Amino acid sequence: MLVLVSAGFLFGAFLGRWWALLAAVAAGVWIASSTEIEAVPSWYLGLVYSGLSAVGISAGILVRRRLARRL
Repeated sequence: MLVLVSAGFLFGAFLGRWWALLAAVAAGVWIASSTEIEAVPSWYLGLVYSGLSAVGISAGILVRRRLARRL
């Protein structure tokens, strides 16, 4: 799970645009459609993983914008 947040942070910091959150939605849809774990519903797993990556992307975008204001 830390990988999702870290990768999302780097992705958001690199792009720096809010539309980058669409990548989290796409990843969530992909996980929900391709996961075959019986213990957890696939839509729930996709939602959680999408939310974690969205948090990382949002943090990366905010950090990039804060650093850009200082310069």
